Amino acid sequence: MAKGGWKEFVLVDPDVIEEKNLYTQAYFPEDVGKRKVFALKKKLEALGARAEAVPSAVEDVIDDLPEAPLALALTDNIPSRIRVEEKYKTLHAMVRPGLGILLMTNDNLKLRDIMREGKHVGPQEVTMVTLVASVAAREALEYLSRGSSVLEGKMLLITPYKFEFWWKKS
Repeated sequence: MAKGGWKEFVLVDPDVIEEKNLYTQAYFPEDVGKRKVFALKKKLEALGARAEAVPSAVEDVIDDLPEAPLALALTDNIPSRIRVEEKYKTLHAMVRPGLGILLMTNDNLKLRDIMREGKHVGPQEVTMVTLVASVAAREALEYLSRGSSVLEGKMLLITPYKFEFWWKKS
């Protein structure tokens, strides 16, 4: 997103980079053991963006976070995602084995209407992670620059073979 022109970020994540993250996330071997938010902040600042790093669980700090036009929920924890969408318009990006899911909330569609609990565990295919991340970044930039996105109020299912929209009918 920073390469696409967005220049302000607030990063919230309590996690530390593990070796397994090197295969599916944009980290380097020298990042192992560092907090994810600080490693990402450094990368964003190298691209000319401003980033605030908050090394905490989002539910512990959400009331103190600044207002924002859009939140990207990238956590593997569904209750945390739901807490984010209570405060912000949210673009959820999730990767499951063989499936990517993108959902941009609006008044008619919230993640809480579909899922309420759970946490993803298990392997993620790097090709799917990359594909979902690139579509999420593109749609987030579209929304931030134009105030709308084709994803708004819809869920996009991505398989290795096709993209398929699903939306909740009022």
